[in-house]
This record gives sequence, structure tokens and C-alpha cells, in this order.
Amino acid sequence: MRFQKFCLLIYIFLILMGRVFSVSAQDSSQVISESTIKVYTEIEKKQVPLNRTLKFTVRVEWVGDLSRYKISELENPLIENFDIYSTSTADRRMSEGGVAKASKIYEFTLTPKTLGMGYVESVVVKYIDTETGEGHHLITNRLDIEVIDSIPDPVANGWMKKMLPFFVLVLVILVVVCILLWRRKQKISKETEIVEVVPLEEEFLTMLKESIDPNSPDLNVNENFSLLSKILRNYLTQKYEIAAMELTSDELVTSLKNTKLPDDLTNNIKYILQVCDLAKFAGSDGDRNDFNRMYTLVEEIFEKKLPENNNENHEDKDNA
Repeated sequence: MRFQKFCLLIYIFLILMGRVFSVSAQDSSQVISESTIKVYTEIEKKQVPLNRTLKFTVRVEWVGDLSRYKISELENPLIENFDIYSTSTADRRMSEGGVAKASKIYEFTLTPKTLGMGYVESVVVKYIDTETGEGHHLITNRLDIEVIDSIPDPVANGWMKKMLPFFVLVLVILVVVCILLWRRKQKISKETEIVEVVPLEEEFLTMLKESIDPNSPDLNVNENFSLLSKILRNYLTQKYEIAAMELTSDELVTSLKNTKLPDDLTNNIKYILQVCDLAKFAGSDGDRNDFNRMYTLVEEIFEKKLPENNNENHEDKDNA
């Protein structure tokens, strides 16, 4: 009886050990290529010049539909003496002998850093079998690449030599065109300078006639007295560079005494401003005859043209 119990215990122990070995075998298979899915790594060549790039490719292939395996996002490989310049990913479907195959391709463009040996460490590809729900992983081998001296680019140098005469010709044409455009611009500039300048008095005389019609039966006398004063003040501002629009009539007349304006013209301007001020503040309709007389006086000022300002001569005369 005891012997039977002992045998039973040994049997149970063997079953448990078998399960342990089964689990261990399953875990170890995760780092070995499955019969239906494989991983490959490729490099273009074992040596790369310092001034060139190198393409490193990881390709995962399996038999069946593309959706059979779900590949986890592949992390950038660990590399020595290289930088990753660019990356790309692609899915492909193919058929060989009537058997459907699928693959996922990762490409890395590497640029060397210094002369000597460089390495691409092992890459771990993790995936899930969508039919069983089990997760596995594949491991690639470590690759070594030698970085050698830079080499010239004969194609680029030859192309530059062939295109050099063309570049010189284009440069000469551009210089000639720039010179011609510059000369034309200078000619146009000189022609623009020869433009007849409209006298200030003629400009304001036109403004006066376009703004006020003294013969209009609907003329608002008071409003046009104010407009007449503004036109005259604006003219004096531009003629003698004084703030005629902000000054009172008395202050404006005082400022005009510093110009070369004759006394009779100064008195006329003073008279015009006083009459316009009186009509502005009277509160009743102004006299039309007075307005016509002021309009005529302003018109005569523009037609006769006031003398230019000459403060320096005036000041010298006062000092004498």
C-alpha cells in the first residue's frame, strides 16, 4: 500500500515537472524564429566611406495574411559610430508558388561619425499571434561595419565641370540686364525731375473757386465766411511755415510781421480775418456784400502771389 502511494507521488511529481519543462520550452522559443515567422537584417555593404550613407534594413516575414501577426512598434536600434539620418516603414504582400506571404520592413539610413569600426546592436522584434493571442519576440544578430576614408564624387565633379560655362554665361547675361535696367531707371528718374511744379497760389486759387461760388443764390454767408478764413489760413501756413490754423487773428498778424510781407498786404489780411471772425461769432446772417468783398480780396492775394519769406534779410535789417 505504501509502495503504491509512493509510486503515485512519483507519478504526480513527473507530471508537474513535465509542465515546468513545457513552460520553459515555450519561453525559450520566443527568442528563436518560429517556423512561420522570421526576421532578417541587411546592410548594403560591410564598408562605408565617411562621406556616404548606409542603409540598414530589418525585415519581418511570415506565411499567411498580413493581419496574422501584430508587430509591436520597432524601436530605433542601438548603434555605435553612426547617427540615424532617416527612417521608414512599409507593409508588403506577396505570393510565391500560390502561397500568400506578408512582410513588414523597417529601413534606417545611417551616417558615419568617424573613421573606424561601427556596430548595429541586436534588434528585438516583438509580436503577437492574433490567432492564439500569445506574445513572442525575435532577436537579430549584431552587425559590424567599417567606416573608411571619404571618397570624391566623380559624377558631381564632372557635372560641375560641364555646367561651369553655362553658369558663367548666365552670370554675364544677368550683369548686362542689371546694367541696362539701372540705366533705364536713371533715365526715367531724370525725366521725372523735369516736371512743372504748380505754384502754391495757383493751387489755392483753384481750391477757392471750387469750394465757394459767390454767385450762388443758395450761398450760406456765415458758413462761407468761415470757409474763406480757413482757406486763407491754410495758405499762410504753407507759404510761411507758421501755425496759422491754431493762432488767433491778432497772433497771426503778429507772426506775419516777421516775414517780408508789405504792410498794405498785412493790413488786408488782418481786415479779412477780422470780418470773417465777426461774421462767425455774430450769430446772424452776414452781409453778402461784405462776403463778396472779402472773397475778392483773397482772390487778389492768390492772383498777385505774396512774396517769399526772407527772415534772415529782415533780421539783418533790424539789427542794422
